[in-house]
Amino acid sequence: MAHLVLLNDPGAQPVHCDLGDSVHEDSRRFIDDLEKWFGKDIIRIRSEEYANVDEVFEHKKYLSGMLGAPCTGAMKVVPRMNFQLPSDIHFWGYTSDKLDAKRFDRMVANHANLHQRAPLIEMGIKKRDTHEILKKNGIRRPFVYEIGMPNGNCLGCVKASSPNYWSLIRKWFPEVFKRRSEQCRRFGARLVIIGREKGPDGKTRNIRCFPDEIPGDWPTTMKGVNFGGCGFLCEMQEMIG
Repeated sequence: MAHLVLLNDPGAQPVHCDLGDSVHEDSRRFIDDLEKWFGKDIIRIRSEEYANVDEVFEHKKYLSGMLGAPCTGAMKVVPRMNFQLPSDIHFWGYTSDKLDAKRFDRMVANHANLHQRAPLIEMGIKKRDTHEILKKNGIRRPFVYEIGMPNGNCLGCVKASSPNYWSLIRKWFPEVFKRRSEQCRRFGARLVIIGREKGPDGKTRNIRCFPDEIPGDWPTTMKGVNFGGCGFLCEMQEMIG
């Protein structure tokens, strides 16, 4: 998204919310590579109160639930609000994939005071297309995608409810899994939806559990992580290359 925006408006300013060691270290390498590709500095903004998401959880004594996750507001929203100006146009990297497009719709609805655009949605560009753009330009995507993660979020994201996700975290990042499991137990957060059942009233309900209750042989394969191929972007090489 930033690459395409800068092609159209070299004066646009890329901004990145730095989440510290909450993310895999290779994700920081990725941001540095993007900076070289853009030929323009990426401004890093970060929380003045918290160094990582674990500090947020320990301070709030809350992981995730009906009120969402406190780390998003503390480490992304607050730093951005402190940085932004009323006259800014906010360009987001939401893609035209159905779920991503819905996220952008919620963003617009929840922050109606902001001038917001999603260029990738406007152009019909999907996630798999963005991976192809990076590949064509010699940009190595973050390591977490190579092991089957669906996104580059914080390791052990508390908004994740898939047992496959947590099984994958347990396999590749056992220390993160152990820490998050302990926090879940301590704060009473059953983050994982392990199945569904029909109650006496006929309504179907989620069956939830703690991450450390997921069977050891649970699959680690995630849905929606096939980012191969180039789709219609093969016809757009002149614009994206």
